[in-house]
Amino acid sequence: MGHVEEVAKHLNPGSLDCLPDDLLVQILSFLPTKQAISTSVLSKRWRTLFAFTHNLDFDEPASDHKWDQWKERDIRNRFRDFVDRTLAFHGCNHIKKFSLKRRYTYKDRGDVDRWICNALERSVSDLHLRIESELYWQSGLPTQVFTSTTLVKLSLGTGLDCLRILPDTSLPSLKVLFLDFVLFKNDQLSNVLLPACPALEDLTIHHTYPYVISSKSIKKLSLTVHSSYYVDRSSILTLDTPSVVDLYYSDLPRRKSPHCNLDSLAKATLDLHFLEDGKRLVENDADVKNLISEIRNVKTLNLTSSAVEVISGCCKRGLPVFKNLVDLMFSSKKRHWKVLPLLLKRSPNLKTLVLSGLPHDTFGRRHRFVGIQIPSKNQIKKLSIMQYQGSETELKHISNFLAEMECLEVVKVYVAAPMDGLEKMQLTEDVLNLPTASPELKIQVL
Repeated sequence: MGHVEEVAKHLNPGSLDCLPDDLLVQILSFLPTKQAISTSVLSKRWRTLFAFTHNLDFDEPASDHKWDQWKERDIRNRFRDFVDRTLAFHGCNHIKKFSLKRRYTYKDRGDVDRWICNALERSVSDLHLRIESELYWQSGLPTQVFTSTTLVKLSLGTGLDCLRILPDTSLPSLKVLFLDFVLFKNDQLSNVLLPACPALEDLTIHHTYPYVISSKSIKKLSLTVHSSYYVDRSSILTLDTPSVVDLYYSDLPRRKSPHCNLDSLAKATLDLHFLEDGKRLVENDADVKNLISEIRNVKTLNLTSSAVEVISGCCKRGLPVFKNLVDLMFSSKKRHWKVLPLLLKRSPNLKTLVLSGLPHDTFGRRHRFVGIQIPSKNQIKKLSIMQYQGSETELKHISNFLAEMECLEVVKVYVAAPMDGLEKMQLTEDVLNLPTASPELKIQVL
């Protein structure tokens, strides 16, 4: 399938005439709908091929005439006519993926609902809707969206406020759900929608409010809470997701740590962060201990630099033992690297370590270089250094790693910026000439 998509990117109709119609239709399905339709003028053979494509995407163009009512209306009318003509020409052919992006007023509601229902009637399995309403109380979607038996993927956003769904909601085939700033009325997300998706495996939510997320089927969960200084930090987030294997969590640290049920968690990415502009949460007023404890059984852990900062400030009493941790991605700024030795001591079975943002400042004569402490008897076999800038301080840190990691088998150093041949050669030579504690070590500078 990837080869077909690549052909579509370099579409040359003249060189494709020897291909069968079925393959041409498959290629057209990877093109934007407007581009696919434009091929109908090439020849008699191409005139109707686009009507058999399984993917349709309609993206209303951004208007440069917001203050010209007549031009704005003309653009919107032409977009409506384009969608209507395309759907009419497409006839009753099956639609696999239907994507619609539009900002509408109350006059457009009927058109939007009609287009969505048209796709649902043709057993669409992948539905992407980015509908924005001028008035929040006009937000809504056809009830058929939430009673489809064919939907496997559903993406909703942005700006759908007070979205109402009926108690008879049922999405038995839905496996992937993406919600981007969608606000449900009366906690219907947790009380109605999620219970109506028994096959749901992948859930992504972007929003400003905390949720109660409860599901026994979800295996991959991505939660980004766009908090602000005015959000109630005493509110509690509940993640009752015992089957989740892969978690991405981005939020401010709260006064009360999230209530979590993550018994199956194997991979976690934490992107915790303080507020900017001097409005940061007081470190002693934050609680992330329970969250860190809940992820202690993961095999793979990714900590962003902002998450390391939060952990540095809020977990001064120590970290739990990560007995199953095998792969660690650690990114930090200069003053928070003290967290790494603490984490390495609590990760006795760590095999792969990826470090990003090594301190690269050059110290003066008055400041003695202090390397990052590496626990003795560590089991690290693979080490990757990201964003390497070639400074003397970075080289000293790498030298310290090579001397303290006796089990190392592979080291990869990724240079941050392009360099000329001589500079790259010198940088590579500096790294390769470092003494190592492991006799079988292979070093690459990339």
